[in-house]
Amino acid sequence: MSYTPIVPPARFRLSDAVCDQLEQLIVDGKLRAGESLPSERDLAQQLNVSRPSLREALLRLEGSKLIRAKTGGGYVVADLSAPLIAEPLAHLMARHRKAAGDILEMREGMEAVAVELAAVRATKSDIKNIKSALDALDVAFQQEDPYAVISGQPSLPLLDAAFHLQIAEATHNVVLIHMMHGLHNLVQRSIEETYSAFEKHDADLSHLMAQHQRIYDAIQQHDPTAARNALVTHLTFIRENATR
Repeated sequence: MSYTPIVPPARFRLSDAVCDQLEQLIVDGKLRAGESLPSERDLAQQLNVSRPSLREALLRLEGSKLIRAKTGGGYVVADLSAPLIAEPLAHLMARHRKAAGDILEMREGMEAVAVELAAVRATKSDIKNIKSALDALDVAFQQEDPYAVISGQPSLPLLDAAFHLQIAEATHNVVLIHMMHGLHNLVQRSIEETYSAFEKHDADLSHLMAQHQRIYDAIQQHDPTAARNALVTHLTFIRENATR
């Protein structure tokens, strides 16, 4: 991460300018949750400000809960994507037919936007991350019992949810990313219920893998219309086969 040296602004405190720059880096997604800030000495040097001015800015950001102090010293960017829906409520909602349908409607809205934006904005690194999530999902599908958790590895629903979350990350829309992280509990529980229904019906999971592959292919080819269509086809298939 590179920081821009601060030019002392007229009538403003240096600490205000430091706050503004760090807040902007968080908003832009250049400083991510869990990422450590440089040491106070190094950061003051990079920003070209005094350590007292920097310390004042850091304390203000900590008070706003944008950063938090680390054990042993220093600061880390706080996780701003706390679940919007508590785990027990997410579990309850995903299990009931009406709510399950509502969750799919919500996903159709948010994720259709996400795949379109990802198809337009995804960088080579984003596409690599989505492909890695897809490959992990494929490995799970190929297991003799794809529903089993083997050697503590993530279950199929967790890998499925992770694939969709990687797509959200590729949108580079900070609000959408935080919303998707905040709803992750709900989406993950919904996906778990989907796989539970498929397991009971002894459904052919190859359809799901093919659908995920088409979503990835459209994003990789930077085709937003194909990406949206592939996502809608995927969620329609789930609605027709897992919520009946």
